[in-house]
Amino acid sequence: MQFASDNDFFEALGFLSKNDGTTSIHWEHNENQGAWGSEGRIHCYQNITSFPAYFSNAFTAGVNNIIHRINCNEYIEYIATNHHFQLGNNQNLALITPTIPAQYTADFNRGMTL
Repeated sequence: MQFASDNDFFEALGFLSKNDGTTSIHWEHNENQGAWGSEGRIHCYQNITSFPAYFSNAFTAGVNNIIHRINCNEYIEYIATNHHFQLGNNQNLALITPTIPAQYTADFNRGMTL
């Protein structure tokens, strides 16, 4: 996944923190089904028009009630390790918010309103 700026990166963290059913974070164990290995993915449950370009540009096909998926092993690993994101669709804002540098708080908050 690519971000044009740090502002977009922290906006994306806000977007993923919303806890409104728009997204969920998963580590899929595809190696159990004959694939090369596990895959970190963001599952997207809303129409494409509600997603910022940095996510929608990375969409792959979804299955069942997942409209789109974003394959992003390194990103999932990074936000889990450095920003306390958890697998699933419920994020703990009390843990995430203190990891946001002060100069990017407005970007993070904007992401939560998208």
